[in-house]
Amino acid sequence: MIKDPNVRRFSDQEYHRRYRLTREWMEKEGFAALLFYGNPYGGAGILWLTNFSPRHDTYLIWPFEGEPTLLTQLFNHVPNAQRVSVIEDTRWAGSDSAVTAAEALAEKGVERGRVGVIGKVPYTDFNKFVSRFPNVDFIPANKGYTALRLVKSQEEMAWLQQGADFTDAAVDALIKAAAPGVSEFELAAAIEAAYTAAGGDHGIHFLSSTPMASPKSYVPAQTQTSRRLEVGDAVISELSAGVGGYAGQIQRPIAIGQKPTANYQHVYDVALEAYERILAVLKAGATTKQVLDEADLIEKAGLTVCDDLFHGYGLGYLAPVLRTRATANSPQPEDFVFEENMAVVVQPNVYDPETGAGLQLGNLVRITADGAVSMQKYPMGFYVCGE
Repeated sequence: MIKDPNVRRFSDQEYHRRYRLTREWMEKEGFAALLFYGNPYGGAGILWLTNFSPRHDTYLIWPFEGEPTLLTQLFNHVPNAQRVSVIEDTRWAGSDSAVTAAEALAEKGVERGRVGVIGKVPYTDFNKFVSRFPNVDFIPANKGYTALRLVKSQEEMAWLQQGADFTDAAVDALIKAAAPGVSEFELAAAIEAAYTAAGGDHGIHFLSSTPMASPKSYVPAQTQTSRRLEVGDAVISELSAGVGGYAGQIQRPIAIGQKPTANYQHVYDVALEAYERILAVLKAGATTKQVLDEADLIEKAGLTVCDDLFHGYGLGYLAPVLRTRATANSPQPEDFVFEENMAVVVQPNVYDPETGAGLQLGNLVRITADGAVSMQKYPMGFYVCGE
């Protein structure tokens, strides 16, 4: 494989493990090739096989036999792609990405049979593939491919732990920076500075501040504002920092200048109980039904959730994604079985629908044979800052 000692990547053995899993699955599904599409909003499937994270339209052609081809935009991004990618044939996607990808697929000798499609291929591009390959059946394959990534290797777990450590540093910086007069923009700056110099990648810093006496926000916001913190505020957040797409995730509420109000303390206590009860049932062999059973206590307490209660994690947002039964938008699998070395985020975002008081509490967690272990080491708590 291509080597640059300054570029972070997994071992050759790890990539060969992934390639073996992928081709075994392809053989089972009868795929002559896989056609991946990725961009900044959905490129984890490409990153897992190539070490390249798409910043613009990117195609990966992965034949059952023969060597893969990675095609990316823009032209000036190609030198970097060639530097970080472990795929030898990494090149520009040309003036028309779909046409170039179709040519690459044809070069692999794929003119008929089944081709698995992974990622959200643009409609106009897909029409070009169908027109160019009338004897090929293009089959949606996201679910099956993503399943290959649910159980993590030891190398992946090591990267996830590094991401969790960076995320702990981020929440520590947030808590130290939170004080009356500090703006949400300044909090975001403190968060990012906590891990950037050490090589950490930005994941998310969702964050909201609101008066506890008259709440205006009960879920961490994706956009920060110029609002400055005041005594009596709550700050709620969801933070992720990582390495190579392997991020931690943590949620800790903060009260500014005073202890939490009785309403906020009640919401926190319910969120903590839900978190602890879910963690107590998680282990290899446990099911999503057990998780949902424990989460029922939230509605029994007269509260509800906004964000997902629980989701798989580690190079993307993975299955199973769960809400409470009372707030589910569609049927949820209750028979999903957890396996050792899966990574999940337990993150009850509990709020009071009558008062609007809400917060989020949780951690990235590793599933083991005997239970679940938080990969985040920062202590649980409703932190009081700026007294």
